[in-house]
Parts: sequence; C-alpha cells; structure tokens
Amino acid sequence: MFEERRELRIVTYMCPSHPVQLYEVILELLEQSLECYTTLQYESRAPGPFPDRPNPFSTNKIDLAFMTAEAYMRLREHDTLNKSVELLPVTPVFAHQMNVENKPGYFSDIIIHADKKAHNVNSLLDLRGCAFAYNREESLSGSKIVLKTLQEKGENASFFGSLLRSGSHLASAQMVLSKQAEWAAVDSTTLLYSKKFMQDRGKDIIILETLGRLPPYPIVVNSQLPDTLKRAITKALLNLPHSAEWKNKFAKFGVIKFVENSDGAYHGAAAQVRAIPSEKLNVRYY
Repeated sequence: MFEERRELRIVTYMCPSHPVQLYEVILELLEQSLECYTTLQYESRAPGPFPDRPNPFSTNKIDLAFMTAEAYMRLREHDTLNKSVELLPVTPVFAHQMNVENKPGYFSDIIIHADKKAHNVNSLLDLRGCAFAYNREESLSGSKIVLKTLQEKGENASFFGSLLRSGSHLASAQMVLSKQAEWAAVDSTTLLYSKKFMQDRGKDIIILETLGRLPPYPIVVNSQLPDTLKRAITKALLNLPHSAEWKNKFAKFGVIKFVENSDGAYHGAAAQVRAIPSEKLNVRYY
C-alpha cells in the first residue's frame, strides 16, 4: 500500500539552456524536505506558458513552474483577472565572475570565437557588421539587453551584419564555436555549465563583454496552493546553505544558494530592458 502523500506538479521551461538535471535535483530536495511526491514536465518549446493556449495555472494543470523573467512578466500582465499565479519569494543565485557579491540575477555574456580575438576584436563595438546569433527576439539576455546596450552607444539595426535565430542559448554558443555565427549573447548560467561538454571544453569560446545584471530567475506557483505549502517550499530552498550534501549537489550546476525574491525585481530596470523593441534584420532560422 502506497503512503498517501501530496504530489507537486512541476514544469520547467528553462531547458535546454539550463540542464534538466538541475531541476531534477530541486525536485529531489523538495521530496525529501516536504515528504511529498513530485512530477517534472520538461517544455523546451517556449520560455513560459504558451500565450495562445489556456493558462495552465488558472486551469489548475500545474502547481509550480520555472520560467524566464520575460515569460513571468508577460504572464503576470495577462493574469490580472484570474490572479492564478504568484511569485514564490525565493530564487537561485548562480556563480559568475561578475557576481562577486553572490547576489540574485544573472548576466548576458557576449561571446566570440578565439579566432576573432586575434583579429583585433576587443569590444562590442568592434563587432559591427558581424553575424550575430541569438536565441529568441524577446529574450532579455539573448536579444533585448544587446539592443539596449547598442542603443545607449548610439547604434541601431545597421550594426548587425545578419541575425541568426538559433532557438536556444545553447545553440547560440554552439554556432559561435562552429563559426556559423561570429558572435552571440548567451545566458551566463548556460555558458557556465555547458562549456565543459563542448569540443575541447569550449576553450575556443571567449567572453568579450558581460552585460547586466538581469532580473532573477522567477519560481512561479499556482495561487491555489495552500499558503503553508508555499512557505514550506520557500523554506526548503532557503535552507540549502545549511546542508553540505545538498550544497555539493547544486554546486555542479553553478548554484551557490537560494535567496529571497520579490516582484519588485521585475519592475524598473527589468521592465526597461523588456520594453526595448525587437529589431529584425535578415533573420535566418537554424
């Protein structure tokens, strides 16, 4: 006879840019801490719930989801009537050379092939006329922050030689490594974890510049979940630093700890980045 336990239905929209194994470890932690069962759905076709389909939170299909900041901001805008989603007040902190204070949020790494460095490419502006790979038009780290930075430097769409839509941060990095693209902007956490699995451990990928900080990765919950359960999930994640065993499991994915998060992180500067118009120029799909 199976023990009667609650089952949490969890979805990650963060793969393949983030390894699915990271989310499997999170589920293992929750199962142990909450004495519950969990199921994980992997949705790689979108960064969050599909905007042209019924909201899986309001239809009570899922309990918790990991999605991009942009997807959460969009979902929140379209959920004003049902109020079916809430931001869980906790977020992971990832290691990065720019994150010396171990704060939440992430970065956009501008990457080139090592061969470009040999041709006197030393800054973002040196990439004028070069083929640029990005994951999606609406991506904060893959597209929007680049457009905002170029705009602040007095540039426009004529800066790009061509735009290559890769479909994921991982694919963008691979396009630079294989020289299909001359440069790309990728989620810093994607690069941190994935380089060791690339040819020669990605030694030919050079970080030219780092843009950001971008808003933290949101963890979104169904508002119908009991408040006691929401607090228990939050506590389980925040307690990560107190367990050496779990810290080691998360460290291989670059996760240092979990810290408090709030909706304020998705206003102000984050909203300004998201509001940058997506510019399209000779886009080729891969």
